[in-house]
Amino acid sequence: MDLDQRQLRAFLAVAETGSLGRAAAIVNLTQPSLSRVIQRMEQGLGHRLFERQSKGMTLTAAGEALLPHARLLESEMLAARAELDALRGLRRGTVRIGAVAAVMRTLVAQSLGRLLHDFPHLTAEAIEAVDGELGDALTGRRIDLAVTASALESPGVELIGTCDYADSFAAYCASANPLSPRPTLDELAAQAWVMPGRALTPRIQFEAICAALGLPPPTIAVEAASVETMIAVSANSTLLCWLPQPLLAAHLANGTMRKLTVPAMETTRRFLLYRRRSGLLPRAARQFLDYFPLQSAP
Repeated sequence: MDLDQRQLRAFLAVAETGSLGRAAAIVNLTQPSLSRVIQRMEQGLGHRLFERQSKGMTLTAAGEALLPHARLLESEMLAARAELDALRGLRRGTVRIGAVAAVMRTLVAQSLGRLLHDFPHLTAEAIEAVDGELGDALTGRRIDLAVTASALESPGVELIGTCDYADSFAAYCASANPLSPRPTLDELAAQAWVMPGRALTPRIQFEAICAALGLPPPTIAVEAASVETMIAVSANSTLLCWLPQPLLAAHLANGTMRKLTVPAMETTRRFLLYRRRSGLLPRAARQFLDYFPLQSAP
């Protein structure tokens, strides 16, 4: 059976909402019309795709098997339509990129700025997230490019290259904090910190550095999900934070925060650019790559 875009959209809407009513609103069909579309798909494929229950619609084994292929087919159809529309001047594409906070606010923002200056007809969608979430967004086709601080292990992604950019982590505190500008490791061991969650890469790296230096496990007084919250808590308390310098630039400039000189706790990191392994990279994403600096191959 050949699947058309209308059927794929209907199937995906029901699969994602679990409800004919909610899915009908998404695909702009009446509920009976949507039900008939699904029934025709099932007849053509020779498999039931959904179990109809009083609480909604759940995928059968056949539906689960079809789901990733349906997502891929719909994505490729949309990409093909965008490419053809671009040839007619109807639409020129959207750059969909995700990145960790530090590089999103620096390298990605700068690259997007140059691209959109030269091609004002393009648009962009930017997602700021941690590495694992970026990998999920990439394989889930919510973004086309991802810039991460560590390697992605998913078989569904492919490394494009290493960014020609690096930043450095260091310890920071409020300007009013009485701690010495050059504290000893023993002095730092006595401090409390504001940190991201235990499973996140910066926290793991920080605790590994402490262990390598022979320091006791750090005292984490506050866990925060956002960089802005970590900085705000540190700026208004005696808690220290360990963050990449670009995220502190404005606070260092206005004098609310200061860097602590502790070379043993400073570390440099580079960033990796990924794409999905399957499917074509959309034209807008290919244009973005012309403006995004990558290290030359050795």
